[in-house]
Amino acid sequence: MSTINNRIDMPCDELEIGQVFRTGGRTITEADVVNYCALTGNWIEIHSNKHYAEQTRFGKRLVQGSLTYSIMTGLIQFGPAIQANYGIDNLRYLKPVAIDDTIYVTAEVTAKKEKDEKYGVTTFLMKALNQDGYVVQRSEWSLLMLRRRADLEALLAASLPTEKQPERK
Repeated sequence: MSTINNRIDMPCDELEIGQVFRTGGRTITEADVVNYCALTGNWIEIHSNKHYAEQTRFGKRLVQGSLTYSIMTGLIQFGPAIQANYGIDNLRYLKPVAIDDTIYVTAEVTAKKEKDEKYGVTTFLMKALNQDGYVVQRSEWSLLMLRRRADLEALLAASLPTEKQPERK
């Protein structure tokens, strides 16, 4: 499927097993890597030292795996039905990601279970593909979600402000 449909804005009960969401691409830049080093304190040589990285089996600096994962979760846009991150399982870094690589993400609904009357847990098989079509990272991401459309609409109605007219004096 080549359609970009990266917004998951429906409640758990409306998602179907096997449903796939797909993003456009995002090139990971030098600035991304340096900013992530500064933010996290992850100045490991393979990410931050060009001379060192050139001596390794990869021959160049690599993007942090956790940065790639963070970008993946931003490329798939989750709407307000998502209530919490429930867990990440089987996270694997399958191929290195280099600075200036472009990643694309697919998220396939692989499991759903009822948590209680109002909430469910949905599991997505998350894959990051590079510009050449290779899967560079995969994981199973479970999210706590509202189950029903009525609960989502009630939450939105209670949380979105309504415009007020200025008071006349």
